[in-house]
Amino acid sequence: MIPPILSPGWEPATERMLSIPAPHRIRGLGPTPSPQLTLRPKSSKDNLDYSLCPKQWLEGTTDHATHVAATVLTATGDQTDLAVSWASLVSGLPVLFLGGGQPGTVQTLQVTITTQQGRVWSAPVSIAISSILEAASPLPVPTLPDGTTVPPNAIQLPDGTILIDPMGKPYLIA
Repeated sequence: MIPPILSPGWEPATERMLSIPAPHRIRGLGPTPSPQLTLRPKSSKDNLDYSLCPKQWLEGTTDHATHVAATVLTATGDQTDLAVSWASLVSGLPVLFLGGGQPGTVQTLQVTITTQQGRVWSAPVSIAISSILEAASPLPVPTLPDGTTVPPNAIQLPDGTILIDPMGKPYLIA
């Protein structure tokens, strides 16, 4: 069974939003690495959205995020590994939808955000998987026939068809 496409009015949960800090500056040395970011913990059975707010990182510019991608660096190939079900811009925010994960572990994602003006932020982001519940596989998400995931803000025509660009990617309401 293919899960239904979520509403185009879907909004990211603010309680799972994390700010990307502005680069730290040490006099004479320029920018220094920011501390590793950590998302709020989840259980393996949770399938949740996590947003990254680039406002501090882009402060003083007119730039904005245009693309987000993420991979799980700690994946082992197990069916219950943490998985990025989809990554998309929703309401202007980079959003990751995460499911699964081995209970009692801290997982690492590599997240990359690209902006309209060509800035790129790429960093490891960690998330703890609670050991309260047993391991679970991520829930399935809608996909196109070629396997491309369909985020909830994809444009869907009245007949249920997802509107795609010439590269086969869904057009988004971002």
